[in-house]
Amino acid sequence: MAISIDVSTLLDGNDSGENKPPNPSDMSSSFVFLPSRAVKNMMRRWNYREGSGLGAQGQGIVVPIQAAVRVRRRPKAGLGYREKPYDNGLHVPPEPPVEEECREWEGIARAMRLETECCETILALLHDMRLQGDDSVETTDALKAMAESKNGLHGKRVLGTWKARLPSSTARYIIEQVVTPRMAVDVREWKSSWDPDCHDWLRPFIPLIGHLPESLYGTRGEQDQERKRHILPMLTRLVREMRITPPKQTDPSFRTVMLWAPLLRAQDVVSILEAEQFFDKWEGALQHWLQAAKPSLGEATAWCTGWKTLFTPELLADESVLAHLEAGLDMVDPAMQDLDSLFSNL
Repeated sequence: MAISIDVSTLLDGNDSGENKPPNPSDMSSSFVFLPSRAVKNMMRRWNYREGSGLGAQGQGIVVPIQAAVRVRRRPKAGLGYREKPYDNGLHVPPEPPVEEECREWEGIARAMRLETECCETILALLHDMRLQGDDSVETTDALKAMAESKNGLHGKRVLGTWKARLPSSTARYIIEQVVTPRMAVDVREWKSSWDPDCHDWLRPFIPLIGHLPESLYGTRGEQDQERKRHILPMLTRLVREMRITPPKQTDPSFRTVMLWAPLLRAQDVVSILEAEQFFDKWEGALQHWLQAAKPSLGEATAWCTGWKTLFTPELLADESVLAHLEAGLDMVDPAMQDLDSLFSNL
């Protein structure tokens, strides 16, 4: 329903001083305000002109404010009402938008920095071999070739040209006799707890070897088992001791669990959540909050959806996980489905 003021009647010179009662048939969609002679005279003194807005500079609105039905909002919300974000401790700030071209250039820049790191690491290993008494022709030739290739890393260059500058025999010698033995030592000492992405022993050599040497696959499999023995108990303890505190989550343990989750199978993580009754505690905390504090629909919905954003995509693909999260939303307002149907029929 639009509310308007018939300003044209304010300047009606034929006004007798008596307000005529409005015709009810003309008020189906608007209210007509009929002012007194004193109001009309006052507006003339203020230089009001028909069709302009009120105010010293004519800044008032001319078109009436239109009423609009708001679905899934507070039924008694006033004009200008809007939902505000809630600080529930679960917000994950989105990454700033990056143009595709900028993203591509950033990837190339990272790859070039990694080439430089690889070259310098191999040069250091070759120098160590010489200091330890290795005076073989192969080591001497490799050291010379690496020093020459390093000069190509300065100034403008194309990604991949550094490796192409190395003679194939030199590259093979470095991979088999320098890099692989060093990686075999590092992988045995590797602990996923402080180097989950293998930055220390694998990443520096990727520009040259491109992949994990086949001779290390067996050792890597043993490390996978060792990782499970270390990670699974840690995540189990975090879930068991986790405190869920609506309306604001202060315990960061769940974020830590989700950081480690990609290193395990999704089913292993789901098994931990179910064994430690995570979803029972989550739903219990939600139910208690709804009954004791009676939060608004917007705040309670934001709390549930905030938790959903913390789960990894692999866990959200699990039907049981998704069912528990949807059950939480159903607890927030069981009557919301009927309310949606009501608004959809308006």
